[in-house]
Amino acid sequence: MAKNKSAWGIEIGSHAIKAVRLERIDNEATITDFVCIPHNKPLSTPEINVAEMTRLTLGQLVAAKNLEDQTIVMSVPGHSALARFAKLPPVEPKMIPNIVKFEAVQQIPFPIEDVEWDYQTFSSPDNPEVEVGIFAITKDRIEEKLTLYAEFGLRPEIVTLGPLAVFNAVSYDMSLAPDHKPVVVLDIGTQSSDVVVADSGRCWIRTFPLGGTHFTDALQNAFQISYGKADRLKADSATSKYARQMMQAMRPVFGDLVQEVQRSLGHYQMNHQESPLSIVMAVGSTFRIPGLRKFLGQQLNVEITRMDEFKRIRVEGREAADFATNAVNFVTAYGLALQGIGLGRISVNLAPVRGLREKVWSAKNKWFIAAAAIAVIGSAAMYVAPMLEQQHLESDVSKVSLVIKKGEQLQNQLKEANSAGEAGATALNMERLLKDRTIWPWIVNDAVDSTLCANPTDEINQTDVEKIRSIAAKDRKRIVLENLSGEYKFEETGNKRTIVVTMEIEFANEGKKTFLKDSIQKWLRDNSVREKAPYIIRPDSVALKGELTEIKMAGGKVTPKEGAASSGQADTEAESSQTSTASSSQSTSTQASGTTNASGAPASGSMGRRRGGSGTTVDTSGGNIKTKGGGAGMMSGSSTKTADTPAEDAPEAPAETKETTSATVGNEDLEMLAPIQNEPTVYGPGMTVYKGTIVFTVEIRDDSAKADDADKNSKEPTEP
Repeated sequence: MAKNKSAWGIEIGSHAIKAVRLERIDNEATITDFVCIPHNKPLSTPEINVAEMTRLTLGQLVAAKNLEDQTIVMSVPGHSALARFAKLPPVEPKMIPNIVKFEAVQQIPFPIEDVEWDYQTFSSPDNPEVEVGIFAITKDRIEEKLTLYAEFGLRPEIVTLGPLAVFNAVSYDMSLAPDHKPVVVLDIGTQSSDVVVADSGRCWIRTFPLGGTHFTDALQNAFQISYGKADRLKADSATSKYARQMMQAMRPVFGDLVQEVQRSLGHYQMNHQESPLSIVMAVGSTFRIPGLRKFLGQQLNVEITRMDEFKRIRVEGREAADFATNAVNFVTAYGLALQGIGLGRISVNLAPVRGLREKVWSAKNKWFIAAAAIAVIGSAAMYVAPMLEQQHLESDVSKVSLVIKKGEQLQNQLKEANSAGEAGATALNMERLLKDRTIWPWIVNDAVDSTLCANPTDEINQTDVEKIRSIAAKDRKRIVLENLSGEYKFEETGNKRTIVVTMEIEFANEGKKTFLKDSIQKWLRDNSVREKAPYIIRPDSVALKGELTEIKMAGGKVTPKEGAASSGQADTEAESSQTSTASSSQSTSTQASGTTNASGAPASGSMGRRRGGSGTTVDTSGGNIKTKGGGAGMMSGSSTKTADTPAEDAPEAPAETKETTSATVGNEDLEMLAPIQNEPTVYGPGMTVYKGTIVFTVEIRDDSAKADDADKNSKEPTEP
């Protein structure tokens, strides 16, 4: 990267975004600009949306500084990546890449094709051994960060680890010679800390999950205050009148920090006994806590110097004081910019090759546009020249006609370009739709689980007919998922894929809207984000569409028709029909509708309940029960006939089995109006049945195809 004369080094920390711009003159770096923009709230604040808070601060950065056409180097925290070190066997230099790749496969706990990785070899004049540092980050994690940066036009050419940038900054600023004494840098960040050892041109780092946020948590628990107030209290600890109580509350964290640092340095000394550690430097705003540096120095038996100012770069003028105040926080950004202008000792780059290619082509676009403009001008000149020769011969009308004709040609070209763009977008959307075909089974499961959370009567969910019949019809709680459908959408804004899901619900429970809100809608919101789910349910999209539809079940006695059988006969026949058909029952049915393929899977994205039973239509307008084909009666949804719907619309039974009976039924005989069938109907006279439609939107995750790997990637690798 030595060809770059200037570069921006940008570090996105938990408290602020720090950026430094350096220019290279021969082998010296000069600082030309810098900025430190704090977040509105620290990214370590519980329940904060880290991506949105980062977007807000990045927006301020690009508004404050002109980063267009600039070389940009950015970092990822040490706890977000992996660093491994090993000694190589004595081999020829040309064999080192193959040996390193073999070591990488052994050392990286992920498939090598799922990570972006790079390496750096280290050697010293007095030691013939060659050591290698292998650094890696999962592709999902680096793509997530680069996608966020690209929203603001930031496409870094280099992405490296924060601890490596600290090594570059210390090595350059202290002008470390090839045979220098070992220097230890303690960089205590917000969520984790890095121990960086610079030893005769070699680098060794270890990251452990302990940082400034743990001091804040200790104050929050001790004083029972909010996280934000505890963080401000920690920042003002040097001048606070409660400094003594604060130090007492943070003492356990002090002890854990000392233990981790001793463990890290002990591990390095065990493998490098020839290099005693005596120089220790402190980096990071956490070292502003009074007494921390002194406490660590006493425990480690060394003197710790805080890196408050730089030796080889300097800011003059009115901004000098501001830079000096934040110098301890600019170390990482300093090292990143050094690598961008080719003055860093370590040149590890974890940026994907595809991203670099996109930036190169993006930079060339303006040249392509200029070339196209020249070609258009040349073509126009050839076309306009004859027109100019005849301008004195043509009237003004002919000139206007030519202009109109040219405009029509341009309009046609624009329409053709738009058509091509729409075709490309449609093809891309269809490709995404095919990739997302495995999403629907998850939606079906979630719809069923959300319905069952409404706690229908336990006996209704069983297959014991007698237990179901033993419950009075008015006490049988029932909820039915009548239909489930989804509409796939692709949102160009933000490159998001969504499915708008519609659930049609029928229930007889009390509460109307409150019932759905406290059961199904609450379940969908409570389970909006899950680790292994390939999508996120947008909580604010869960809503009841329109108003509930009410169906009032008619009651009263049924007047027997002329020539009908006696009531006892009707009771006997209906009871016999119920017993013969009630082999199994279930209150909630989720049968996929539409055509099925050979494996039995639904071929369409829609689901509704299957209504069982043939033969019974209940006419509640006059109280008559007509039984066709000897089947048990059913009252649910579309099979219920009111006064406005004649019973004659019901399907006719076969001629040889068609019988019609009528009987007088009392209001107390609810079982005649709630017969049990393959799908038992449990509504009784006078009951109110509600129907409603719930809609919600699921946003498909970009890594939905790798949901099973999410649990593996949740733990950050650290040095044992």
